[in-house]
Amino acid sequence: MTAIQLLLGCSLILGIIGIIQLIFTKKIKLKKNQSHKVSALVSDGIKLYGLRAFSSILQILTYTSLIFYLLSIFLNKQFLWSQIGAFYLGGLSMSITLFILTGIIPAFIPKILEKSKGYFKDSFIIHFNTVSMLGFISISLVLIIGFSLLDISYKLLIGYGLGVIFSSLFTRIGGGLFKVSSHIGLGISKMRDPNLPHEDVRNTGYLVNIAADYAHKLSGFCSDIIGSFFLSILSMILFAFAFEKNTHLSTTIIDQLKSLPLHIISISIIGSLIGYGFVHVRLKRNAYQNILLENLYVALIICSIGTYFIMKSLDPIDHLSVWTGLYTFKPYYAYLAGLIGVTLICYTSEVLTSSKYKTANLCAQESEFGSSMIHLFGISLGLKSNFLYLIYILLICIVSYISAGVYGISIATLAMLSVSSTIITINSFSPLAKSVNKIANLSSSSHTILNHSKKMNHLGSATIAIGNGYSAITSLLTSCTVCLATIYLAGYSYDSLFSINTVWLLGIILGVMIPLISSGFLVSVIQKTSKYFVNEIKRQFNEIPFLSEGKANPDIIKCTDKAVCYSMDGLIIPSILIALIPILIGYLLNIATLLAFAIGALLSCFSLSFYWSIAGDVIGNARTQFNNGRYGGNSSPYYKEIDQSNQIGTLYKDLLGPSLSLFIKFITILTTIIIIFLI
Repeated sequence: MTAIQLLLGCSLILGIIGIIQLIFTKKIKLKKNQSHKVSALVSDGIKLYGLRAFSSILQILTYTSLIFYLLSIFLNKQFLWSQIGAFYLGGLSMSITLFILTGIIPAFIPKILEKSKGYFKDSFIIHFNTVSMLGFISISLVLIIGFSLLDISYKLLIGYGLGVIFSSLFTRIGGGLFKVSSHIGLGISKMRDPNLPHEDVRNTGYLVNIAADYAHKLSGFCSDIIGSFFLSILSMILFAFAFEKNTHLSTTIIDQLKSLPLHIISISIIGSLIGYGFVHVRLKRNAYQNILLENLYVALIICSIGTYFIMKSLDPIDHLSVWTGLYTFKPYYAYLAGLIGVTLICYTSEVLTSSKYKTANLCAQESEFGSSMIHLFGISLGLKSNFLYLIYILLICIVSYISAGVYGISIATLAMLSVSSTIITINSFSPLAKSVNKIANLSSSSHTILNHSKKMNHLGSATIAIGNGYSAITSLLTSCTVCLATIYLAGYSYDSLFSINTVWLLGIILGVMIPLISSGFLVSVIQKTSKYFVNEIKRQFNEIPFLSEGKANPDIIKCTDKAVCYSMDGLIIPSILIALIPILIGYLLNIATLLAFAIGALLSCFSLSFYWSIAGDVIGNARTQFNNGRYGGNSSPYYKEIDQSNQIGTLYKDLLGPSLSLFIKFITILTTIIIIFLI
């Protein structure tokens, strides 16, 4: 069996298990109740968001392809139709899968609530199976389609990867705009019109906020991680083909290096499935504490053991270089550096931001002195935490480089992302649990259901801090390794790419500027959309008959439609800046300036993405302390301060941090495909 056949087989098994979970969950029957009504309203908002977002993705895919085509004609360059076809396939397959899955899952919420009437274990199982289904099916589909293209040409994977990143750009950033604006708009409405019902099924802003939070954190985060995951595989494959082209390695070693990333991913799929089974075994003993993190640790252990035996069988490399290691070629040490690194990153993110630890408590205590002090605490922590994350990156890169050269850094990056399906599962648990808890409260559920949904929400909140820090670091490393692999494959010399002159410096300056300018446009969209939410909430209570009395439903369709239009339209200018500038630089100037642009964007984004994410997470978890009843709870005189601060904290962690991480990946993969076009 070849490596591709093994990977496709493992991916197919993963997808089948996800589909089986979907079928069994859909078969659960129950009588209609109030939770069905609320879930249906939220589901309508999510489905409309998916349709609008898909339409925007389709348009931007078409426009980008057209720009490539026109520039190829104008400058008499080769136009690779196969790359554009793969580009379309990546964007459409990713977005269709995620929007279908995130549209289906809300229908399971009443079933989760129904199971909550009995034992907590039953509720947890259906909840865990639902989020596992999302990770399994989405990862499976991306791998099956992507590596079916590898049989044709490895170059098609680059176009496919760009399409996946394009999709994640709109689902993560567009979803972030939708979520943050609904959150801020609802908060402003609460301050301006305190007499209106706010956390209530009659308030369209509150229902849209549930839908937006769910859509952003499930489809947005999922697409972001899958994009990084695919790029990490791509970088190792590009290195293998670069070794074949530019070195004197034997055919046997080249074939082993081509198969290595496929074997690593096959082992990681097996590890994720064993972790999934481990959770179900633990549930039989009613062990819930830290069960989600234990799932991750089991998957990491299985991956490390399986990969050891794979790498042990590799032939030694005699022709050592900066690419394969100056002194030795020990790829397993690089892999271990990545696994240990991801463990440290996840743990550090949790310690810095989780409500279980000191920092979130200290931030909550600052509410006594007003919202300004809360923001100052978050900003201070965000800036200081950059030191830790940069040290982690440096250590991972040093150990990996000593072990296996630049190729070792690529191995470490894949190690960090090899458990992506498990990361998606544990990070998706919290938004679904949060939605279930809110809908339970809106549905006048029984005391048992409310207790179980609250406990589920608490379990999920213990892992939510993992997402942003993990996403930022993996985005940085995958971007670097893909770029380096492409340069090596193209055969460019160091002197030709890094000869500092006026044009090269122009590329650096533009690279630093463009992501920041794009972020500024995104914040302007938040202002516009938040104002719309404030006005729309008030309008519906004034104009919809019997809404205030609870005898009519809010118009969530109109509210969602307009808000999503604002959000997706707001992505047009940032997308043009991020996509068009590197295309023009590559075609009109030269590859060296394009690389300088990518380096500038990297320098601009990577520190700020950590900073925004940590600052926002710690403020959000400080608010969780109040929601859990500490410091006087929601009735505390200081709750208003932390609630207002959390509105801006949401902007930090759900929009600014993720957008900068995505800008890095998008610019890098676009740089890669332009280099391939121009070789």
